[in-house]
Amino acid sequence: MADQQEKQLKTMQDYVGDMVALESHIEEALDRQLKETKDHPLANAAVQRFHDMVKHNRDHMKEYQGQIGTTGGNPIAAVGSAVLGKAAGVIDMIRSEGISKALRDDYTAFNLAAMGYTMLYTTSTAFGNTQLASICEEHLRNYAKAIQELNQLVPSVVLDELAKDDHQVNPGVAGQVRSMVNEAWKDTNPTS
Repeated sequence: MADQQEKQLKTMQDYVGDMVALESHIEEALDRQLKETKDHPLANAAVQRFHDMVKHNRDHMKEYQGQIGTTGGNPIAAVGSAVLGKAAGVIDMIRSEGISKALRDDYTAFNLAAMGYTMLYTTSTAFGNTQLASICEEHLRNYAKAIQELNQLVPSVVLDELAKDDHQVNPGVAGQVRSMVNEAWKDTNPTS
């Protein structure tokens, strides 16, 4: 029984460490985006909220990590954290100019984090760790809210950028796009 508990603890230490690393990489990207979005008040305000949320999540996970300890020098966990970090950090390497593209990259990183929390929630629930499961649920909800906010924000930002590049656009399209996106998510909800 003690071996099983030790094995579960080590697994949770590894997974929590991966999420701390991922949250840290996302926060670094958002730090840069705060400067990039300064000329677009709506996007900048959203990026600031996202930054605050990610920092909260990271600090919360680091606090929990301090309670359960960390695994030292696990090469598999280190590679896993590096892969997660690179996936989040790739957003800066592939990006061409544009606030909408930065927000698109946030959407990708946030979905990666949401799935990470889904997996960690599953693991912690399977192990009977209600404290960690509760943290994961909170952080998953944070990311779900941010992803939904991006669904609403991106159409307006894209239209602003198109207009800025001297394209003639119908600004009313943003509402139409938001409605279509909301319907697509609602219609594909497996519990509907």
